[in-house]
Amino acid sequence: MTAMRKQIAFVLVPACALLGLAGCDKFIRGMGDDPATEISEPEEVALADETPEDTLPAETVDTPVYTQAMSQEATIDWAAARNDVASNSGTSGNFMTASQEGDPPPVPVMLPTGIVLPQGAESDVKFQPLSDGYFAFYPGTDYNIVVNGTNEIIGDRAPGTTDTPKRFIPTMSGAQVAFTKYGADYLIEFECTHADGEHADCISEDDALSIADSLVAVRSR
Repeated sequence: MTAMRKQIAFVLVPACALLGLAGCDKFIRGMGDDPATEISEPEEVALADETPEDTLPAETVDTPVYTQAMSQEATIDWAAARNDVASNSGTSGNFMTASQEGDPPPVPVMLPTGIVLPQGAESDVKFQPLSDGYFAFYPGTDYNIVVNGTNEIIGDRAPGTTDTPKRFIPTMSGAQVAFTKYGADYLIEFECTHADGEHADCISEDDALSIADSLVAVRSR
């Protein structure tokens, strides 16, 4: 049998030159092999635990969950605000007319009293109601005053908090005073009109707190 295979292989040499050496070599080596003994290579089968993520059902693919900062609406003590508005009815202040126009505000409107405006600056005074509160703008020589009131609570606050002490906060453009009253949050901003250097220094802490203490409730529900 071995001699016969050698003879066949010798006869097929010229044919190998035409068909290609690689193909003939494979053909010669395969002659005489018992087909039953040939072992076929196993097919690659994807394992169940190796299923690509993009083929998994949508409900099985983990997707990141992003949390957002949430705000909540404050509970306002309107009764206390109404009492203070009634007691301040004789107090002279700015925006007494503008602040009482339109729909009832989301928060009690508090405005400063005794503000000295530059000559001719009355026309630059502004009052703007907002969906969550209001802001008021007072122009000044050394600094402008902006009063903000909002019923939105962002961050932690002890349940039932209606009043907090006034906090003085220096800023790059001036200073701020923040406090809570009637359950609403108020922020008074002092914007320096002439800032020198990296830090503006146009109002002292005592003066800023004094102006904050002059705020009175002028409108409620």
